Amino acid sequence: MAITTVLFDLDGTLIDSSPGIRRCVDESLAHHGFPAITDEQFSSFIGPPLTTGFGFVSSDETLIESLITVYREHYGAGGMYEYSVYDGISELLNRLNDAGFRLAVATSKRTGFARPVVDHAGIGSQFEIVVGSERDGAGAEKPVVMRSVFEQLEIDDPTTVVMIGDREHDGYGAAALGTHFIGVLWGFGDREELLAAGASRIADHPAEIEAFVASIS
Repeated sequence: MAITTVLFDLDGTLIDSSPGIRRCVDESLAHHGFPAITDEQFSSFIGPPLTTGFGFVSSDETLIESLITVYREHYGAGGMYEYSVYDGISELLNRLNDAGFRLAVATSKRTGFARPVVDHAGIGSQFEIVVGSERDGAGAEKPVVMRSVFEQLEIDDPTTVVMIGDREHDGYGAAALGTHFIGVLWGFGDREELLAAGASRIADHPAEIEAFVASIS
C-alpha cells in the first residue's frame, strides 16, 4: 500500500537544536564539576534518550539522573528556544499537507518540551500530533514513541507509514514497528549510520523528501 502517514523526528530533522542543547549540556557538566562536552562526544549526544546521551560521563545512574535534571532546568529556562528551522522544511511540510498526507512528530525529547518548540517554530499547525517521551530510559526509546503515535492516530498498517530522521535510532524504531525509513543528511547522523539502520532512501535536502515518500509502495 502507498504511504499515508509521515512521521518526523525533531532534533536534527526539523530543527537544528544543537546551540541550545550544547549550552545546556555544558551548564550541567560544569555544575557537576566536569569539563565541557567535546565535539566527538556531542556528535553522538543528540538522537538517543538523555540517559544514553549522558552515558559518556559515567555509568552511575544517580549521577546521570542529576545531570539530566540540571540540563532540563537550563533547557526549560531558555535553551529549548535556541534553534533554527532547517531551510526547506516549512515548504516541505506545506507540500506534504497539500498532497493529503497525515503528519506527526515522533521524538525522544520530552513531550513537554517538544510541543512548545514545534509551536514556537511556526510549524505546529502542520502536524496532527506531536508525540515525545513521557519518561526516561526505555520509555524514551524511539519504538515506544512511535507506538504511541500509532495508537493516537489509530494506525493499523505500519507499511503505510514512513519515518523521517537523521539518526540510527529513527531507523531502529521504524524497523521495530515495520514502517519505512528515510534518512536525512542535514542533521547529526551520516550516510553510513543511516544505511546501517535500514534507510531505503537518504535525502541531502528537504526538497527531495516528497518524491521519496511518493515512490514508496
